[in-house]
Amino acid sequence: MRSSLTALGIAVAVASFIALVGISRGLEQAWINSLLERGTHMLAVRKGAVELLTASIDESVADELRRIDGVRAVAGELVDLVTLESGHTALVTGWSPSGYLWQTLRLHEGNLPSLREPAGILVGQAAAEALGKEPRDTIRLRGSEFVVTGTFKQTGVMGNNTIVLQLPAMQDLVDRPGKVTEFNLRLDRPDDPERVAAVQFRLSEAFPDLLFTETREIADNNDILRLLRAMAWSTSTIALVMALVVVLNTLLMSVMERTHEIGVLSAIGWQAGRILTMIVMEGLILAMIGSAVGSVLGIGGLTWLASLPQVRGFLEPEVTPRLVLEVSCAALFLGVLGSLYPAWRAVRLNTVDALKYE
Repeated sequence: MRSSLTALGIAVAVASFIALVGISRGLEQAWINSLLERGTHMLAVRKGAVELLTASIDESVADELRRIDGVRAVAGELVDLVTLESGHTALVTGWSPSGYLWQTLRLHEGNLPSLREPAGILVGQAAAEALGKEPRDTIRLRGSEFVVTGTFKQTGVMGNNTIVLQLPAMQDLVDRPGKVTEFNLRLDRPDDPERVAAVQFRLSEAFPDLLFTETREIADNNDILRLLRAMAWSTSTIALVMALVVVLNTLLMSVMERTHEIGVLSAIGWQAGRILTMIVMEGLILAMIGSAVGSVLGIGGLTWLASLPQVRGFLEPEVTPRLVLEVSCAALFLGVLGSLYPAWRAVRLNTVDALKYE
């Protein structure tokens, strides 16, 4: 029973590690995939802003950005999180009517909202299904009523769970007139690293208050995501250390209870190395069982978490074979490490004293 509980403790530690790291990576991947699907090559945000959703940039800066050599198109975007009447949390974004972002949407039903429809909105297919909405239905956002003009389908989960408004309507909704959260930039030659670096340098020189980041590097330059990643690794490491203590305690108790048995083995000719190997193998087997069970629990738990209404649409669960292998190897190493002291204690037992032990 004690060994089973030890294996379960290791399994919980491994599952926690996989789930927590998977959540942080899933959030990063969902955001990056959403930007790549739009054809955004670079993102411009307010420099020093820790919370991106509360940062503001003047909408008029878009005209100045377009004048920079190497910038092909600029699209302002105002983003916020809104709790709907159904209790779902949705990502609501406002796009400039003349921006290129509208061209990246793949309509599923209905049509794009026109300038004559300031209260018209588009709803991602996954969000529309969750809310039971179709074109011409209405949705209330922060007390205001909007009409669904169409639904769209994207590849990434974040795009499929997004509600899109025209920028003026979004600015009125969140009471931030003339402001955007970020600018999406398309470059002339995005496949040329030297050209991209030169454009990024020119942009940084011209706009010192803004931070320009390539789409694939966004996760590494966002303070919130870095903090989330650090918290995930810290919490998971603590869980693994606790698993090490559990293994140490279990094997130490096992050695104490089997003192007489170890004395008999020593008396019939078992060498110290063979006894040490026996104890270490017990720790290794417990770690192997815990790793296997924990990997299954971690992947299953991450999938379940991603399906919850509170986070659905913000995570793309990502558990790579490398992550599972790394965590399993760490658990096996801790299993061996936790068995070394009990094994050392066992081989130091005096044979005569061990045989007398009851």
